[in-house]
Amino acid sequence: MKKTIRVHTDDPKNAVIELQLKGKVQLFATIEPNRVNLNGTLGETISQTVTIIPETEVPFKILQVNAMKGLDFTHDLKETEIEGKKAYKLTVVNKKETEGRYYDKLIILTDRSDHQPIIIIVSGEVRKPGTENAEPVSPAPAEPEVPSAPATAPK
Repeated sequence: MKKTIRVHTDDPKNAVIELQLKGKVQLFATIEPNRVNLNGTLGETISQTVTIIPETEVPFKILQVNAMKGLDFTHDLKETEIEGKKAYKLTVVNKKETEGRYYDKLIILTDRSDHQPIIIIVSGEVRKPGTENAEPVSPAPAEPEVPSAPATAPK
């Protein structure tokens, strides 16, 4: 990665100095998919599994997974192995029993204090049975307003 920074100074001879930063960015984890979408109909099981693969030299451990609100879904974390690498499977299951939408975040804490928690967005929409393919009903467009002629013609 390479970035240029402009520094504005009060030195008239060097009013603007450009600094170039260059470095290698190490991927912390591969997360697939990177967000959870729980969309479906009431009465059916709605779930999605996220795979988290540590990409650090020494694989990190997931210590805790917490939802910000946690009202509309449950989550379960299992350690696994993918292609000889330590990995995690995080399964998120809808528990909302009424029609509607929701939005939340999962906060994943690791044993790496030098890295921020991993955040996964969770959104869901639960619909009544029979409405999954229905198009939203929009009102008919209004007829264009035609200006009326003045009551008396100008003189």
